[in-house]
Amino acid sequence: MMPPRDLALVGLVILAWGSNFSAMKLALEELPPLLFVGLRFAILVPFLALFPRPAGWPAILAVGALINMGQFGFLFSALQADVTAGLASLILQSQVPLTILLAWLVYGERITLVQGLGIGLAACGLAGFGLASGGNITLIGLGLILCGALCWACGNLVLRRLPGVDMLALFLWASLVPPLPMLGLSLMTETADPWGAIMALSPAGWGAVVYVALISTVLGYSIWGTLLSRHPAALVTPFALLIPVVGLATAAVVLGERVTAPEALAGLTVLAGLALAVLGPRYAARRASRRAPPAP
Repeated sequence: MMPPRDLALVGLVILAWGSNFSAMKLALEELPPLLFVGLRFAILVPFLALFPRPAGWPAILAVGALINMGQFGFLFSALQADVTAGLASLILQSQVPLTILLAWLVYGERITLVQGLGIGLAACGLAGFGLASGGNITLIGLGLILCGALCWACGNLVLRRLPGVDMLALFLWASLVPPLPMLGLSLMTETADPWGAIMALSPAGWGAVVYVALISTVLGYSIWGTLLSRHPAALVTPFALLIPVVGLATAAVVLGERVTAPEALAGLTVLAGLALAVLGPRYAARRASRRAPPAP
C-alpha cells in the first residue's frame, strides 16, 4: 500500500489532469483550437534548458507529432463546439483499448480474454455515445476525440520502446514539434491574425492556457514520474482510471455541465470496459498465482 503522502500526490495529479479538460474548454472560448495547441506547447519550450535530451530525435519527433500535436489538435477541435469537457475526459480514455489492440497488431502482444471483454464493453459504450449524440456530444465531436485517442495510442507504441526514459523531459522536448506546424495550420484555416488573437486573451484566458501548459504537463508528469520511481507501475497506473471521474465532476462544478441519462449509461459502460481491460489481467494473474502449487 502507498503511504498517505504518496496517496495525496496521486490525488493531486489526478485532480490536475482531470480538471485540465475544463481549463481547455475555458481557453477555447477565446482561442481557436489549432492556435491553442501551438501556444500551449510554445510556453513549455524554455523549460528545455533544464533537461538534457532524454531520447533520440526520431522518438522525440514521433511523440511530438502523435501525442502533443495529433492528440491535442483533434481534442481541442472537438472541445471547441462539439463535446463537453466532462465527456471528452472520459471518451479520450478509449486510448487504453486502442493501445492494447495496436500493440497486438504491431508488436504481436497477446490479448487476454479479460482484456478482449473489456475492449468489447468499452466499444459498446462508445457506440452508446454515438446513439445518444446531439446533446452534449455530436457524431463529429465523437469522431474527432476518437481520432485524438488513436493518435495517443500510436504514441504509446513509441513510448513502449523507450523504457526508463524520463517522461517529463521527453514531453518537454517533444513540445518543440507543435508550435510552428500549428501556427501554419491556424493561419490557413482559423485566423489571419494569430498574434492579435493571442494578445487579445483576457487574464482568465491566459490563466487557462498557463494551467493547461504548466499544471497538467510540468506538475502532472513530475509527480507521476516520482510515484512510478517509488512504487510498481501496477500499483500506480490504475489510478489513471479516476481521471474521467474527476473530469466529469470538475466540468459539472466549473462549467455547469450536466450529463443526460443515456450519456451516463454509455459513460459507465466505457468506464467498466476500461477497468476490465486495465485491472482484469492483473486480477486474473494474482488468482492464478494463488492457485499454483507451492514449489517443492
